Amino acid sequence: MKNKTTIQTTIEDQLYLIGLILLLAAPVLVLAYCYLRARLPLFAMPCLLRTLTGYYCPGCGGTRAVWALLHLQLWRSFCYHPMVPYGAALYAWFMLSHTIEKISHHRLRIGMKWNPLWLWIALVILLLNVLVKDGALLLFHVDLLQIIS
Repeated sequence: MKNKTTIQTTIEDQLYLIGLILLLAAPVLVLAYCYLRARLPLFAMPCLLRTLTGYYCPGCGGTRAVWALLHLQLWRSFCYHPMVPYGAALYAWFMLSHTIEKISHHRLRIGMKWNPLWLWIALVILLLNVLVKDGALLLFHVDLLQIIS
C-alpha cells in the first residue's frame, strides 16, 4: 500500500506532466483560435445562457480574460473573469517551482504541493464573479463586462 507522501508525489508528477503538455499546446491553440474565429461563425457565437436570459453564466468573460492576460493587461483580465489570472498564477507558480525542484535534482524542495484548498478558493472566486456581474445587472441594470470593454 502506498503511503500519503508517495501518493502526493504521484499526483504532483501527473499535474506537472499535464502542465507541460498545456504549455506546449498553448501556442497551437491560440493560433488555431485566431485563425478559426475569423473563418467559422461557430467560434464567435455568444453565450447561450446570456442570449436566453440576459444574465451571465459562470464562464462569461473567460475568453476575453485570457486574451487580456496574453496581452499583459492584468487588471482587465481580472475584471473580465478573476478566475483566469488566479488560475494563471497558480499554474505559473506550480510549474516554476516544480521545474526548479526537478532541475536541482530535488535538493531544493520548493515544489508547490497539491492542496484541495486551491479548488475551494477557485469555487468562491467563480461564485463571487457571477454574483457581482449578475447582481449589477439585476439590481442596478449595469453591464460590467460592457463597461470594461
